[in-house]
Amino acid sequence: MTTFSRRGLHGHVVDVLGRRIMRGDLVPGDILDQDAVLTEFQVSRTVMREAIKVLTTKGLVDARPRLGTYVTERARWQLLDGDVMAWRSEGVPDSLLVLELSEVRHVLEPAAAKLAAVRRTEQQCVAIEEAMNALAATFVSSEAESHAAADLAFHRAVLAASGNELLARFEVVLEPALQARNQIAFERETTTQFLDSHRAVVDAIVAQDADAAHLAMTTLMSQSARDSEAIVSTDADGAALVKNRKRAL
Repeated sequence: MTTFSRRGLHGHVVDVLGRRIMRGDLVPGDILDQDAVLTEFQVSRTVMREAIKVLTTKGLVDARPRLGTYVTERARWQLLDGDVMAWRSEGVPDSLLVLELSEVRHVLEPAAAKLAAVRRTEQQCVAIEEAMNALAATFVSSEAESHAAADLAFHRAVLAASGNELLARFEVVLEPALQARNQIAFERETTTQFLDSHRAVVDAIVAQDADAAHLAMTTLMSQSARDSEAIVSTDADGAALVKNRKRAL
């Protein structure tokens, strides 16, 4: 996904600083030394001001008199922003992001599948079928990046068929996080179970069986959640996070 922050000179500054904040190289309360930014990136003050303005709209930085520009507390970050999502999902996945994405998908995607079964057009059925076929093909190629892209295309096609513009825009959240999750989960997924779960969603939507579509997507999301928990639990901090979130249910 090409995000706004990756375009232009000031966009490069935004991208680098945003990544540093998401990685924890810059933590809440840290002062952003603007002279150091000018020196490091060899940009004008106008470019630097534009970059700071973008980071401010994303809630990542703010300014105070006599203090300067500083990194804000996490509660102010625009976590649904496309750039922020992309930064969080790059490299080693953010454990909290992976788990929260699973929870959000469990709430939204079964409902989207149910709506799609009622509202889908013939053209949208074709798009879902094509996405399903492309997803199946990735198990032949055994290429994780292609698998992630095909799985994303499948879920985007279902969201689009829901006929709800807000659900369709969920792809802004879904795309960067799902790609990060799928590239790691690919080796855990078995061809039969993974593809059968997706095929059940397709069949229900094509048959216009709303209840079956809801159930099939719920089953798929439960399977995805188990995979996500397995991924996150590979380290001690992630395992503790999974345990604490289950305890809260």
